[in-house]
Amino acid sequence: MHISKITLDEMLSARERRAEKQRVLTERFGHPVVCFTMNIPGEVKYTPLVEFAFLEGVRRIETAMPPAQHRELIREKTGCEAFFVFDLAAEETKRRMIAIEEEDAVARLFDIDVIGADGEKLSRARQRGCLVCGGPVTACARSRAHGLAEVEAAADRLLSTFAAQSLASSAYAALIAEVEATPKPGLVDRNNNGAHRDMDLALFLRSAAALRPYFARMAASVLAGWENDPVQIMAQLRAEGIAAEQAMFAATGGINTHKGAIFSMGLLIAGKALALRAGGDAVANAAALAQSDLTAELQRAGKRPETNGEHVYARYAARGARGEAASGFPTACAAKAVYAAYLQAGKGWNDALALTLPHSMAALQDTNLLHRGGPEGLHFVQQSARAVLALPETERIPALLALDAELIKRNLSPGGSADILSLAVLLHTFEAC
Repeated sequence: MHISKITLDEMLSARERRAEKQRVLTERFGHPVVCFTMNIPGEVKYTPLVEFAFLEGVRRIETAMPPAQHRELIREKTGCEAFFVFDLAAEETKRRMIAIEEEDAVARLFDIDVIGADGEKLSRARQRGCLVCGGPVTACARSRAHGLAEVEAAADRLLSTFAAQSLASSAYAALIAEVEATPKPGLVDRNNNGAHRDMDLALFLRSAAALRPYFARMAASVLAGWENDPVQIMAQLRAEGIAAEQAMFAATGGINTHKGAIFSMGLLIAGKALALRAGGDAVANAAALAQSDLTAELQRAGKRPETNGEHVYARYAARGARGEAASGFPTACAAKAVYAAYLQAGKGWNDALALTLPHSMAALQDTNLLHRGGPEGLHFVQQSARAVLALPETERIPALLALDAELIKRNLSPGGSADILSLAVLLHTFEAC
């Protein structure tokens, strides 16, 4: 990714343009104008990591305020900017904006000005803290207490920490959405435990909560060492993945609830972290990491299979989660598109996910099904899912309920498709970023 530095003239020109836009908007609407920018030190004002935090600031502003009469987002090398006009008194608007600026650590980088209908900028009563030491910012600036490199490093830490926590929250939310989506044939959901005698909804919720900090650590390790080559990144991810599995087993009493999700979600989180730091596409970055890992695995071809997926690969040549990842997550990307279409059509998240599931079940060479039922079990589930999809949409939820009873009777659980469903939710979240 090309990093563009700005000149003093460019910065001054951007300030003049903002001031003129504020003037035009106050005259046009006769209401206060909110101007939101990012307080990024140094000569580089725009990166994907900065934009990621900026979009969170936009979300917080829109959540805190009534519907905007005007909304405009600008992304330039001089930085990210947002302009809003709200039908709310200037003093109340300023109070809400200050609350956002003081909400958490990353909000220290938010610079939200409120310009009254008279064109005057409202001031804040209390001075903001220094990025480095937290003391009065004017005192630190006047005394030059901190060098530019130190201030830039402090801002980058805030951005990186926020991104890591945000990506982990997205992964956690995706796991929760998947397990709570109902009905899901043969799988744990809010109706029943599917074809599982050792798992229930509460167990999955505990497992997801245990994994959340490890997803944050995966993202943080990539954001901190993004210049490393894929082999080094995969070594970091593998170490965090092993720790995550141990935390999962501790939370579940030794039951494997999310081992496949740890691998796939960890890769996508790493891919997104790379995209935020160095540019590119999250899925493509994740696929490149998976391909490097698959190459290394082939070089160790003499080792004995360890996981269910590896045993199935050895017997049926079904590559499972690793093959899906190395191929660029085609099934997950397709499921994301289907899920997004259902949401766009007005379906709630639950029905959108339940209706998306048979699309993956019909297409995926699910190693969980091969492990439990062999090729015959996989074929039965794929054909059954296709039969569901052939029905009118209004008849599919009842058909999924009937298929649930059949898969429970046959002890078949499409766990790979469940993982695909959670990845679809995560990818949909990434797209919204």
